[in-house]
Formats: sequence, structure tokens, C-alpha cells
Amino acid sequence: MATITTNQLLYELRQICHKSRLVNYLEERLIDADVLSIRVHLNVANCFISVFYNVTTEKTAFALVEHDQRIYGADNAKIGWHKHPFGHPRTHLPCAPITFANFLIDVEAYYYIGN
Repeated sequence: MATITTNQLLYELRQICHKSRLVNYLEERLIDADVLSIRVHLNVANCFISVFYNVTTEKTAFALVEHDQRIYGADNAKIGWHKHPFGHPRTHLPCAPITFANFLIDVEAYYYIGN
């Protein structure tokens, strides 16, 4: 993900989530010039997507949380871009940079097709 402002990312998130039938609402937890922290609440009981972005470090993290446990994730912390796959969320699998839109597509597929 190229460096963007937290406001630009928040705008993108709102646009993407508005189009998804899986998304219930966004909870804006922290937004300032350097850090964005959002919970994307889903129309699935006890589930949300955690979105974190730090402008300064360019750290980006997406995590699907179900019953207070990460069940899927993607981030670029420490080892570069990697996924925490469904069924093995503690595993780190290298991957190409992932956008929130693509992360949400994976989550939608999990709930509507593969779960």
C-alpha cells in the first residue's frame, strides 16, 4: 500500500464497506494524522474486522476476529507482507501487498462460500 493519509484510507474503507452486504457498520476507534484504528462490524454474530494503519511506519494490519480470536489476517509487520490463513491464524505466509478491498473479498468468500 502506498503511503496515504489516514483520512484517505478512512474514505476508502467507508466506500468499500458501504458496498458490502456483510458489513454492518464501522466503529472509528482512533483517527489522527498518524494512526487509523477501525473496527468493521459484520452481520455475523461476534465478528469484526480490525483495521490498523500507521502513516509513519506504513504498518498496515487487517484481522478478522471471531469470538475475540483472530481467525484470518494480513499485515506487513516485521517480515513484510504476509497472511495468517484461515484454519492456521498463527502461521505467517508471505504474500503480495493486500488492500482492504481484497481482504474483505476473502472474508466474504469465507462466510458466503466456504465456511
